[in-house]
Parts: sequence; C-alpha cells; structure tokens
Amino acid sequence: MIKNFIYLDEPKLYSFSSQLFEGITEYVLNEEGLETTNEEQSKDKLLSSRIIADVIRETSSSTTKKFLHDHSFNLFEKELISSDRILDLTIQDFNYDEICESNKSFVKIRAKGKFIDLQGLQHFFSHFNEIGEAVATLPLTETLQKIDKLKANNPKSIDAKNLQSSFDKEIKQQIANGKGLPPISIKSFNILLEHFGDDIIRFEQKYNNSILTSCLNSNYLRDSLIAIYRKYSRKTAKEFVVIGTISHADGTQEVDDNEVPDGAKVISHFKHMGESLYEMEQSFTGKSDREIIIEPIAIYTEL
Repeated sequence: MIKNFIYLDEPKLYSFSSQLFEGITEYVLNEEGLETTNEEQSKDKLLSSRIIADVIRETSSSTTKKFLHDHSFNLFEKELISSDRILDLTIQDFNYDEICESNKSFVKIRAKGKFIDLQGLQHFFSHFNEIGEAVATLPLTETLQKIDKLKANNPKSIDAKNLQSSFDKEIKQQIANGKGLPPISIKSFNILLEHFGDDIIRFEQKYNNSILTSCLNSNYLRDSLIAIYRKYSRKTAKEFVVIGTISHADGTQEVDDNEVPDGAKVISHFKHMGESLYEMEQSFTGKSDREIIIEPIAIYTEL
C-alpha cells in the first residue's frame, strides 16, 4: 500500500525509532556497524536500525529528502506491528472504554475527518461583516456601474442619489438577514478565541460513537492548510489514517474548589486562581465526553 503523507512529525518519529531500534544513536555517532551479542536478534531490526541511522545522517544536510523520512516511517510502523505495540482500530472494533484501558503504546485509526483551525476561525470572525458586505455587493455590480455613469454625466444627479440610497438600503437589509453580525458579537467571539484559542490544528475523526482528535503542529504538515482544505475539504470525503499516541482519554481531573483559608500564603491564592483558570479552559477547550486526544506521528491517505 502506497502512503500519501500529509503530516509527519519527524523528530518524534526518530525519537521513538531510536528506542525501538536499539543502537541508532550509537551508529550515527560512531559511523560504524552495530554489534550484537545475539545473532538471532532480529536481523530485520538490525537492518532497519542501520537504514534509519543513514536517513538521519543524510537528512542532516541542507536538503531534506522527504522520501527518506517516509521510508523510515514504513520501517517504524512495521516494527510497531511486529512487536505488538499498536492498537489497530482499522482491523478490529473497540469501544471507548476498551481504547482507554488498552495498554498499547500506539494507536491507529482510519476514518473520514474534519479539520478545526481556531486561528482560521478567529480570522474569519474578525472579517465576518466585511465578507458579508462583499457577498451582498457583488450581485449588485450592475447597479453600482449605473450609479457611476449617472454621476459622471451629472455629479449632482438626483437619479444617482436615489439609486445610491436604494443600493445602501439593499445592502443593509441583506446584512441584517444573515450576512452580518452585531459588532459586539464579533468582539465577544474574538475575545474568547484570543484568550482560549491556540494555533493547534485539530483533526477530528468519529469511531464507534467515540471521537478521536489529533492535535497537529503546523510545522510538520506536508502542505499548507489552505492547500489541504482545497484538495480534501475541511470535512474530508477521503479516509485518513492516523498513527500516534493517546495523550488524554479517561481520567480528566476534577476542579479543586476548596476555599483558601484565612491567613494562607499568597501562593495558595495563586494556586486557587489557577484552578479557576483550569475550570474555564475545560469549559471552552476541554475534552468532550467520549473524546480521545491523540498526539499524532503521521497522517496519510492510502493509494
């Protein structure tokens, strides 16, 4: 199966690989073959270790060769499967509790998904009324041209003035009918997104009445977000495979709302304020019920 990567966290890939394939670090540093006391110790693992070491050394040059990273990931994924370290949701059904209670180090899912970009959302709301006005104005371009023509013939034209008034009224009516928001609402959206938003791109997939959300670092995307949205849509028609580690499933801590006693040190009050901030973050951006947060290593489509 050929993989078309849209996301690959190379530092995380090589960090995990150095632990799975023993000796990569030593091989890179010493630039010599690996020694093993047991010749029966997987020859495939030894070969993979040397290949990945070569890739790390090769890609430290000024020109990074992405196909080498891709090959390294294939070796990494193969080792996860052979060593039974991955919970593969693509070949067997698991419910939410089974996923949360699994002792596997890694997880793999294949499903359609949607991208949630809070920075993009903030930019959209900041310009919401401008966009609405532009959408309302474009179909009336012919009216604007007629106004300009009337003014060119007579700057004080009554017909131009009446037509302009009619145009302005039409734009305001359309904005009032859904193409605009009250400025105070836009300001409120922006304040919330400014304080509780972030630059993390979330890729959300549904699986057996559960939600698996991968938190992406834009530095490891193979293409720009706009290009990805144009190719696959914000809500994808194509299934994506995600391989990563579970960073947050069951077990979210409750808010400690114990009152600070009189005479307590100032740091105790700060800690209590921290609990209030935690509570607000949970309200705005915390994990939903039956949601599992994934720290992704790779995301790709299969060809």
